[in-house]
Amino acid sequence: MSDVKTFVAGHKSPDTDSICSAISYANLLTQMGTPATPVCAGDANKETKYALEHFGFEHPQIVTNWEAFAPNGGDLYLTDHNESKQIIDGYKSMNMCGVIDHHRIGDFETDGPVFIRMEPVGCTNTILTKLYIENNQEIPKNIAGLMLSAIISDTVLFRSPTCTETDKKMAHKLAAIAGVDIESYGLEMLKAGADISDLTNDEIVRTDMKEFSEAGQTISIGQISVMDTTDVLAKQAELVAALEALRTANGYAASYIMVTNILDESTTLIYSGDVESVVVNAFGKDVKNNAVFLPNTMSRKKQIVPPILGAMK
Repeated sequence: MSDVKTFVAGHKSPDTDSICSAISYANLLTQMGTPATPVCAGDANKETKYALEHFGFEHPQIVTNWEAFAPNGGDLYLTDHNESKQIIDGYKSMNMCGVIDHHRIGDFETDGPVFIRMEPVGCTNTILTKLYIENNQEIPKNIAGLMLSAIISDTVLFRSPTCTETDKKMAHKLAAIAGVDIESYGLEMLKAGADISDLTNDEIVRTDMKEFSEAGQTISIGQISVMDTTDVLAKQAELVAALEALRTANGYAASYIMVTNILDESTTLIYSGDVESVVVNAFGKDVKNNAVFLPNTMSRKKQIVPPILGAMK
């Protein structure tokens, strides 16, 4: 429990952008006169831990319920999300103050006016870099390293179709401040995140998992990125079983896991639930053993979520 009144938090099942954007935005708020503390909704993945360690940061405090963590309430800023199902539980007990995000606008609702900055770019930290610049605030070297790590992660080292020229421009600014080579550091960070050898099937299907709602139904979509999909896809049936356990336990209409190959920029989408027609209609491809292969596909936000939600309508 903390006496600090202002917090910045990313989404549940946090990824690198979620945690790093909370840290970088909390730092910006603090520099501008509003002391803020970054927190996260869960344990960081290997990729994020690599970035945190590389640039000398401790793991942010984990908060799973705001009412329990801050019984007296407090101010809350969200980064890298805005949909209610992705926000840390108990958030209605907090005073919502702002959102920095690069995703679709979901069911976000507040009691009063808030600061919102949303842009169609590849990473929340791209927007935050612009906010530092616009407010004439210096970006500390270690903060720049974290922000760069997030952009590398979200754009998969500029390979993702969500990557924009703005992402690349901000990344090079941050790399100059942090004093790192984007390509060499980026590959090492992605390689660290791609090691899933010690993950259980349940942990794999829950990796970077987000919930989405459409037509009165809720689904989950996770994503795991690897250099070679051979070992993961060899246990496809086991992953389907793990997805089904996840689906039934949470009452989802369907649960999906994207198995993304970083090197050839493709994704095998595995699912559970009675949604074969949804998958076929969404991607125009036949499915086999609860999976569909999608070449030139890396982005959940741009290439997976829109067609699936559209097919659910």
